[in-house]
Amino acid sequence: MFDKVLVAVDGSQYSDAALTAAEGFAAKTGSTVEVVHVHEHDFIPSKAGMSPDLEPMDEAKAVIDRAVERLKGHGVSVTGRLLQARTRDVPKAIIEAAEESGADLIIVGRRGLSSLTGMLVGSVSNKLIHVAKVPIMVAH
Repeated sequence: MFDKVLVAVDGSQYSDAALTAAEGFAAKTGSTVEVVHVHEHDFIPSKAGMSPDLEPMDEAKAVIDRAVERLKGHGVSVTGRLLQARTRDVPKAIIEAAEESGADLIIVGRRGLSSLTGMLVGSVSNKLIHVAKVPIMVAH
Protein backbone atom coordinates (compact mmCIF):
# COMPACT_ATOMS: atom_id res chain seq x y z
CA MET A 1 0.00 0.00 0.00
CA PHE A 2 2.71 2.51 1.04
CA ASP A 3 6.01 1.50 -0.52
CA LYS A 4 7.83 4.82 -0.11
CA VAL A 5 7.40 7.21 2.80
CA LEU A 6 8.77 10.72 2.96
CA VAL A 7 9.32 12.13 6.44
CA ALA A 8 10.05 15.85 6.83
CA VAL A 9 12.17 16.87 9.81
CA ASP A 10 13.43 20.09 11.33
CA GLY A 11 15.38 18.76 14.31
CA SER A 12 12.66 19.63 16.83
CA GLN A 13 10.83 17.39 19.29
CA TYR A 14 7.93 17.47 16.85
CA SER A 15 10.02 15.99 14.07
CA ASP A 16 11.24 13.36 16.56
CA ALA A 17 7.60 12.27 16.77
CA ALA A 18 7.51 12.06 12.97
CA LEU A 19 10.65 9.90 12.98
CA THR A 20 9.13 7.61 15.61
CA ALA A 21 6.03 7.24 13.43
CA ALA A 22 8.17 6.52 10.37
CA GLU A 23 10.16 3.88 12.30
CA GLY A 24 7.01 2.07 13.35
CA PHE A 25 5.38 2.40 9.96
CA ALA A 26 8.43 1.08 8.09
CA ALA A 27 8.83 -1.80 10.56
CA LYS A 28 5.23 -2.92 10.00
CA THR A 29 5.01 -2.36 6.24
CA GLY A 30 8.57 -2.74 4.97
CA SER A 31 8.35 0.72 3.37
CA THR A 32 11.48 2.58 2.41
CA VAL A 33 11.87 6.04 3.92
CA GLU A 34 13.29 9.26 2.59
CA VAL A 35 14.07 11.90 5.19
CA VAL A 36 14.03 15.52 4.01
CA HIS A 37 14.90 18.76 5.74
CA VAL A 38 14.20 22.15 4.19
CA HIS A 39 17.01 24.65 4.60
CA GLU A 40 15.24 28.00 4.55
CA HIS A 41 16.92 30.88 2.77
CA ASP A 42 14.80 34.00 3.03
CA PHE A 43 16.21 37.26 1.76
CA ILE A 44 16.25 39.74 4.61
CA PRO A 45 17.84 43.07 3.73
CA SER A 46 20.32 44.39 6.27
CA LYS A 47 22.61 47.39 6.55
CA ALA A 48 25.53 45.18 5.62
CA GLY A 49 23.72 44.22 2.42
CA MET A 50 23.63 40.54 3.36
CA SER A 51 20.96 38.28 4.74
CA PRO A 52 21.65 36.51 7.99
CA ASP A 53 21.71 32.75 7.59
CA LEU A 54 18.70 31.49 9.55
CA GLU A 55 20.31 28.07 9.80
CA PRO A 56 23.94 27.39 8.95
CA MET A 57 24.35 24.78 6.23
CA ASP A 58 26.34 22.43 8.48
CA GLU A 59 23.47 22.44 11.01
CA ALA A 60 20.96 21.69 8.24
CA LYS A 61 23.07 18.74 7.07
CA ALA A 62 23.40 17.52 10.67
CA VAL A 63 19.60 17.41 11.02
CA ILE A 64 19.43 15.02 8.06
CA ASP A 65 22.41 12.95 9.19
CA ARG A 66 20.99 12.43 12.71
CA ALA A 67 17.59 11.40 11.36
CA VAL A 68 19.04 8.98 8.81
CA GLU A 69 21.36 7.38 11.37
CA ARG A 70 18.49 6.99 13.83
CA LEU A 71 16.32 5.17 11.29
CA LYS A 72 19.23 3.04 10.04
CA GLY A 73 19.89 2.06 13.64
CA HIS A 74 16.36 0.64 13.75
CA GLY A 75 16.84 -1.35 10.55
CA VAL A 76 14.91 1.01 8.27
CA SER A 77 15.91 1.32 4.61
CA VAL A 78 16.43 5.10 4.49
CA THR A 79 17.96 7.91 2.46
CA GLY A 80 18.24 11.60 3.25
CA ARG A 81 17.99 14.75 1.19
CA LEU A 82 18.49 18.41 1.99
CA LEU A 83 16.06 20.76 0.25
CA GLN A 84 16.23 24.54 -0.26
CA ALA A 85 13.26 26.92 -0.09
CA ARG A 86 12.08 30.23 1.22
CA THR A 87 10.16 29.96 4.49
CA ARG A 88 6.76 30.43 2.86
CA ASP A 89 7.59 27.72 0.30
CA VAL A 90 8.51 24.92 2.74
CA PRO A 91 5.27 22.94 2.20
CA LYS A 92 5.67 23.27 -1.58
CA ALA A 93 9.25 21.98 -1.38
CA ILE A 94 8.12 18.97 0.66
CA ILE A 95 5.31 18.17 -1.79
CA GLU A 96 7.66 18.46 -4.77
CA ALA A 97 10.19 16.17 -3.07
CA ALA A 98 7.45 13.61 -2.42
CA GLU A 99 6.38 13.74 -6.07
CA GLU A 100 9.99 13.42 -7.31
CA SER A 101 10.70 10.41 -5.11
CA GLY A 102 7.35 8.71 -5.74
CA ALA A 103 6.36 8.82 -2.06
CA ASP A 104 2.97 7.33 -1.21
CA LEU A 105 2.80 9.00 2.22
CA ILE A 106 4.25 12.09 3.89
CA ILE A 107 4.88 12.09 7.64
CA VAL A 108 5.42 15.35 9.52
CA GLY A 109 5.39 16.46 13.12
CA ARG A 110 2.82 18.83 14.51
CA ARG A 111 4.38 22.11 15.49
CA GLY A 112 1.96 22.66 18.33
CA LEU A 113 0.82 26.14 17.34
CA SER A 114 -2.21 27.45 19.17
CA SER A 115 -5.42 27.56 17.16
CA LEU A 116 -5.13 31.34 16.79
CA THR A 117 -1.47 31.31 15.77
CA GLY A 118 -2.07 28.44 13.37
CA MET A 119 -4.97 30.33 11.83
CA LEU A 120 -2.95 33.53 11.44
CA VAL A 121 0.39 32.22 10.21
CA GLY A 122 -0.48 28.68 9.23
CA SER A 123 1.69 25.65 9.72
CA VAL A 124 3.57 23.33 7.43
CA SER A 125 1.47 20.33 8.46
CA ASN A 126 -1.78 22.25 7.93
CA LYS A 127 -0.71 23.43 4.48
CA LEU A 128 0.40 19.92 3.51
CA ILE A 129 -2.95 18.46 4.56
CA HIS A 130 -4.76 20.90 2.30
CA VAL A 131 -2.49 20.78 -0.75
CA ALA A 132 -0.68 17.43 -1.01
CA LYS A 133 -1.99 14.78 -3.37
CA VAL A 134 -0.81 11.90 -1.16
CA PRO A 135 -1.93 11.06 2.38
CA ILE A 136 -0.35 13.04 5.21
CA MET A 137 0.34 11.57 8.66
CA VAL A 138 0.78 14.22 11.35
CA ALA A 139 2.61 12.83 14.37
CA HIS A 140 1.76 14.38 17.74
